[in-house]
Parts: sequence; C-alpha cells; structure tokens
Amino acid sequence: MVVLLAIGLVWAWLNLRGLQVQLTRLSHRGQVGGYLDGQIRVINGNRLPKSWLEVTEVTDLPDYSSGRGIGLVRDQSRAWRVESHLARRGVFHVGQVEITSQDPFGLFRLSRRFLTPQDYIVLPAAEPLPDLDPRLASLPADSRVNRRTAHITPDSSRIREYSYGDSYRRIHWPYTARLNTLMVKEFDMGISAETWVLLDMYRTAHVSVDLVDNTEELAVTTAASLFNRLVDLSMPVGLAANGQQIHLHRPDSSPGQLGKLMEDLATVQALGNVSLERFIYDLRPHLSRFNTLIVITPSRRTEWVTALSTLRRQGVSVAAIYINPVEFGAPAETGSPIESLFSSEVPVYQVKRGQGINEALRAPLQREIASPVAATSPSSDPSSGSRDLNDSR
Repeated sequence: MVVLLAIGLVWAWLNLRGLQVQLTRLSHRGQVGGYLDGQIRVINGNRLPKSWLEVTEVTDLPDYSSGRGIGLVRDQSRAWRVESHLARRGVFHVGQVEITSQDPFGLFRLSRRFLTPQDYIVLPAAEPLPDLDPRLASLPADSRVNRRTAHITPDSSRIREYSYGDSYRRIHWPYTARLNTLMVKEFDMGISAETWVLLDMYRTAHVSVDLVDNTEELAVTTAASLFNRLVDLSMPVGLAANGQQIHLHRPDSSPGQLGKLMEDLATVQALGNVSLERFIYDLRPHLSRFNTLIVITPSRRTEWVTALSTLRRQGVSVAAIYINPVEFGAPAETGSPIESLFSSEVPVYQVKRGQGINEALRAPLQREIASPVAATSPSSDPSSGSRDLNDSR
C-alpha cells in the first residue's frame, strides 16, 4: 500500500514537470455584449508523456469556463481557443493558467499555476443614438459641430418653432409676433458649449432585480451611449459621478477622451455617500454659463430638482434623464420628480426597463394638462349649465 501511494504521488508530481504554457489575446479589454477570446497552448518539453492533465484559466470573470482535459506525448503541444460572453462590466483578473495532475489510481491531485494574472477591463454596453434630441446636449439642429470658437457666437444660425424645454431667453419676439406662434433662435456652438454628464451613483437611489438588470446598469449604459454619440459629433463631453469614489473628468474632445470616460464607467458603482442634490451644488464651480449639465438618475427625491433649477437660473443649460425605478420593483407610491421638473421648466427624458435608449431620448416628456370637468365659459342659457352638471352626476 505504501508503495502504491509513493508511485501515485511521484506520478502526479512528474506529470507537472517540463510543461510550458502560452496564452494569447489580442486585447486586454472588451465590452458588455462582446466576447473574451484567446488561445491556450500547452507544450510538453519533457521526455516523459503526460496524462490526466486538467487545464483551466484562473479568473473571476462571471460564467467563464475554459477547463479541458489533455494528454501529451514527448515534445508535443496542444492548443485550443477559449471564448466567453461578457455579461458584466468591471475589471477582472485573467491570464493565469492552472494545470492539475492526477495519478492513475485517483489518489493524488497536484496543481501548478503558470503565467502572471492580468487585468481585463469590460466596458459597459452602449446603444447607437442616431435620433438623439439635439436639445438634450444643446446641439445644433443638424447635430453637427461645424467649428469651435472661444464662446457661443452672439448671432443665431436659424429660427425655428418653440419646443418644450427651450429657454424663454431664446424666443425671437419679432418672428413670434409676425407668425403668431412662439419662435426661438438657435446659436452656433463653440468650445465653451461643453457637456457634463452627471451619473447619480448615490447608494440609496438605485433599485435592483439582479446583478445586470437594475437601474444602475441602465443608467451606466445610458451614459455610455451619450458619450459615444457626443464624441462622434466632436463635442467636448465630461463625466461627474458620485460613486464610492468621486469621478470627475472635465469635458474634452481629444481622441483619448472616450476611452477614459468608458473606463471610468466600467468601474463606477452605486455605493456613493454624497446625495445627488449635494453633488450638484458641489459641481457648480466646474460649470460656466452656456455649459450643459445632463443628470442621469433614478432618484425619486425632489430636492435635487431645486439644485438643478438653481443652475438653470445661472445660465447653465440643464436636462434630466429619469431612469424609472418602478419598472425595477420600486413601490409606485414613493413618488416621482417628474412633476417638479415640469414645474421648474427642466426638460426631462424617461428611460424605462426594456425600452431602447435611442427611442427614449428622441424627445422630452410632455406635461399632460387635464381638461376641465365643466366648461367655465358663460352660456346664454344658465339652465343648460345646471342640466349638464346634473347629468354628470
């Protein structure tokens, strides 16, 4: 029995000697919805054959499996492709390979690890926004930035009909009087027309169904989609997020800006201790007139609306993208900030669970005005009004 144990132990140990491992990958980052792929190659540089080897890549990437059992004769190599769907954003460890050896009797299992672990960044998903409402980020009507100057030019580039959310300061009164309908001026946008995207990561604001179906992930995907679209339009865009760590990236339109913003979105989590209203006030020194601030939040509180209104009165263009938490299980009776946003004349867009972001950001919500129950205009026959009320009973 002792001899059998000794043979088994020596077999398992020798099985791990003389092995070389290679793992090849073209990139060290991917995106949710894509795939992590690569190739593992195991080479037997020993004269002894190898059998009962289990090869696995060591990683904390969710739902990743690369295990394979192999055997090798002298100077033989085996290679195979590994692939895994990327379902969650974040920074994960990949690249280290573990080989486990077992003796023929099944008495011993010994393991040895090869290669050094490396970080692999999974960026958030992003949706194309071809129909993004130009008013959301104070874009020109054709959603193109033709040139950059030191400020917004004082001359309007075109006149169009008023739409909900337009500033009253842009109303063109001579045209309004002539056409008998509200008309507004649009301006050429310059380098000062920077856009900040404020991503609310306050810990009590978010609602979760599971690790990937929650308001946090939908808010991050919305921000990523905006970044992709605005950078594509050469707009200076930046990020402010009140997560466990405060993330502040000043608006920029340089080639590397999108990568920096997306990497920040890969790691930000809804663990912040700074409330949204406090964060908006703290952000004021970074904002100037003609800047745009877009707030993405599922918060049902209304205090942050007051903070946003203060910025609006100071000349900052503001808008809100409301991630509806009721769709993710939040009780409906907890309220909504939408009515307060209407009252403060802050344009608000709503993204619902399962809804395409492009569809949600085509146009702001419109305030529903209830029609009166009974007409208040005077009637030539007083009794007719009384009859209508009686009938309504």
